[in-house]
Amino acid sequence: MAPPHPSVPGKFLSFLPHHVLPPGGSPAIVDEASMNPGFLTSTGVNRDATLQAIVERRVLSDPDLKKLRFALVDLTGSTNFASPKFAGNRETEQGGLGSMAKLACMYTAYQLQHDLKVLSLTKSGLTTAKPLFDAARDIWNDTQKPDKTKKQVLFRSDPKIELLGKLIEIDGSRVPIPRPFSSPDLEEMFTVSAGVFGADVNFKGSDLILVDPSAHSGAPDISPDAKTYADTFEHGNLEAVRKLTFAERMFLMIDDSDNPGAHTCIENVSFLYMVSALWQSSIYSPQRGGGMWEGTSHDGAVQWHKPPVPRHNPRADFVSGTAASCATLLTLLEQNRLVSKNACAGMKQLTSKKKALGGRGSLTRSYFLEGLRSVHVPLDRIHSKLGIGDFRNDGAIVVRTVTDPADSTKTKQIRYVATGFDEPDPGTKSLHKLIIEFDNCIQENNGLLSASSPGLVPP
Repeated sequence: MAPPHPSVPGKFLSFLPHHVLPPGGSPAIVDEASMNPGFLTSTGVNRDATLQAIVERRVLSDPDLKKLRFALVDLTGSTNFASPKFAGNRETEQGGLGSMAKLACMYTAYQLQHDLKVLSLTKSGLTTAKPLFDAARDIWNDTQKPDKTKKQVLFRSDPKIELLGKLIEIDGSRVPIPRPFSSPDLEEMFTVSAGVFGADVNFKGSDLILVDPSAHSGAPDISPDAKTYADTFEHGNLEAVRKLTFAERMFLMIDDSDNPGAHTCIENVSFLYMVSALWQSSIYSPQRGGGMWEGTSHDGAVQWHKPPVPRHNPRADFVSGTAASCATLLTLLEQNRLVSKNACAGMKQLTSKKKALGGRGSLTRSYFLEGLRSVHVPLDRIHSKLGIGDFRNDGAIVVRTVTDPADSTKTKQIRYVATGFDEPDPGTKSLHKLIIEFDNCIQENNGLLSASSPGLVPP
C-alpha cells in the first residue's frame, strides 16, 4: 500500500456532504429524493404493470432466464426519459457484483471532484490546492465527532444502524476504515487553479486521456503510457500502474477492468467517500434490502467491510449489490443526473463500448453487446460494465434506432437500461439471450413490435 498523505483525516464511516447539479435545475444536496431516477420507493421499486407483463411473457417464461436477477428500465421518448418504466426479477435481492462494483469508484471520483468545486464557491480564497483541500478535510474531520444530541435511527434492528450527527454506528460500534483507504488522497487525484467562478478542479492526467470532455475535449481515448501498460500487463501490475496519473488509472479500472488500477483508484477515493455517497444517494439502501456496495480493492489485497444489510445473505459479500441499484446508477447516468451533466459525459466516455481505440471500441467485453451483435442490430450508443465472480454479470445503457413497422420510411430511437446477474455459463448464453429479449420487450412497450411477434430471435 502507498503511505497515506500525512494530513488525510478519517478513521470511521460517516456521512460527508455531497451535492448534485441536475440538468436545467438548481444545485441540490445528495439524498434519496434528489437521486431517485423515477422508479424507487422508500422500501423497494415501483414496477410498471405494462412493461412487467411484457417481461413476464417474453423473459420469465424461459426457465434459464428466470434464474437470473435482473432489471429493465425503459427510457424511450421524453415521457419515459423523465418517468422511467421499470420491470425486473428478484431486483432487490443482494448478490455478487464482481468488477461491476468498480462503477462505484468511478461515480464517487466525479462526485468528489464536483463537491470540491461546490466547496470552492462557498468560501473566498479556495482557488488553489492547499486551502481547498485543507477546508475539505476540516469538514470531513467534523463528521468524525459523534453528536448524541442529533441521533437518528437509520435501520432499527439486525443490525441497528444509527447516525450520531454524521458518524455512523452499527450495533453501537463505529465502523473503522484502514489507511490509506480511510479518506481521499486529493493530492494524487486533482489539479486546482482559479476559475471564472471558484476553482477549476481537474483529474490529474485528464489532458492525456479523455475522462473530462468539457475540460479536455482534445484528449485521446487512451494515453500512450496507459496503452503500454494495458498491452504489457494483461492482468495488471500494481507497481507499474502506480506510475500513471489518476485519470489514466481510472480509465484502466473501468474500460480495461484492471484490478491494480481499481486498487489504486479506490485507495485514492477511499471507502469513506464511496460508501458515504452510495448510501446517501440511496444507491445503497438498507430499507431497500441493500444495493451497490464496494468494500474491497479487487486485487485480493484488501477486504474492508461487507454491507451491513442484508446481514444473513451469504451472497452479500464485499462487492455486491442488487439489480435495481445498478439500474439506478445507470439510469441516473443516462439522465445526466449522476453528479452533473459534465460528470455524466466523462462517465459515459469511460463506459462507452464504441471508443476509437484502433477500432476496438473497448479493451474489455460486454456480454450484452455480444448478444445484440449476434442478431446484427445497429447501435447508436452502448455503455457497459461487466462483472465476473462466481457468476457473470453485465449492466448497460443501450440506445439504438429501429424502423417503424407501420411506416418503413420512419424510424424511432429506443433507449433502455439493462442489468443482468448470476449467469452460470462461461459462454454467457443466458445473458446473450436476456439482452435480446429485453430489446424485444422495449420494442413492444413502444409499439414497434406486436405481442404475437417473436421479434429478434437469439441464434
